[in-house]
Amino acid sequence: MEWVISSRDAQQVLSDFLRHEVDDVPVRIIRDVIKARSAKVDGVRITGDPVLGVGQVLTVYWPKAYLQTLQADASVPPVVYEDEHILVIDKPYGLMSQSESGSAIGNNALDLVRGMLGRRGENTDVVLCHRLDVMTGGLLMFAKDAASAEAGLAAFESRDIDKIYTCDVKGCPSKQTAVLEAWLRKDDRIARVSITDYPAHGAVPVKTGYRVLESGRFSRLEVSLFTGRTHQIRAHLSHIGHPILGDDKYGDRMLNRQLGVRHQHLWATRMTFHTSGALAYLKGKTIQTAYPYTRPED
Repeated sequence: MEWVISSRDAQQVLSDFLRHEVDDVPVRIIRDVIKARSAKVDGVRITGDPVLGVGQVLTVYWPKAYLQTLQADASVPPVVYEDEHILVIDKPYGLMSQSESGSAIGNNALDLVRGMLGRRGENTDVVLCHRLDVMTGGLLMFAKDAASAEAGLAAFESRDIDKIYTCDVKGCPSKQTAVLEAWLRKDDRIARVSITDYPAHGAVPVKTGYRVLESGRFSRLEVSLFTGRTHQIRAHLSHIGHPILGDDKYGDRMLNRQLGVRHQHLWATRMTFHTSGALAYLKGKTIQTAYPYTRPED
């Protein structure tokens, strides 16, 4: 697994950083990684338990025996909808949509779905039609044949499939419903985006809609995307002063610790089709899943 160390994470020793970032990994495994020098900082193998600095690239190689245990325990996320052309799952928090460069753990939604279809004796050559961030859960769609894959990819690209998210945020927006427009700039060096209210060099326009479902000290929102940029929902809501609970990258880390919120409260809960071509039969259909989190007490 790979991280770019942010200013919030700098000045921590490696072992403390890993305990916070991968709280599902046993402490003994983290100790084994450090003892075996199975981590690199900026491409150089670590010695001891070094202090991390801003902008450093940390790569961790988990022990093979531990990875095998994870893969043996891996289970297919719940299937929410399936027909002969598509399959939609409810991806859990912490699971990658597909394998990524630098990731040592091969446990991801695409491989799990392919494995399930293989065990059923069906075609495993499915295509992932869109992606969710690893820390965002919810509806994730796969196509089972070439024509459906082409139509599905095009539909997400042209936004002919509406995706609705549900989230819990700090505070409550002043307006019950609004469409936010701003500019987003991505910094690949630190794997982070920033939002501004004006055009900036390298920035692209973003448009995010929301509706307040429950208000209070902590509010629940329904969010829709008119543009689909990296970390758009998380960064945009944080920019207006209402970060998502459990989001340490763009949110309030101290508040998250006080509340004991360890998971990011953001879930893709609804998907409505306005499709044509091979997926025209789904036009007007809505697929939804339950929001799994409890809103903290006011």
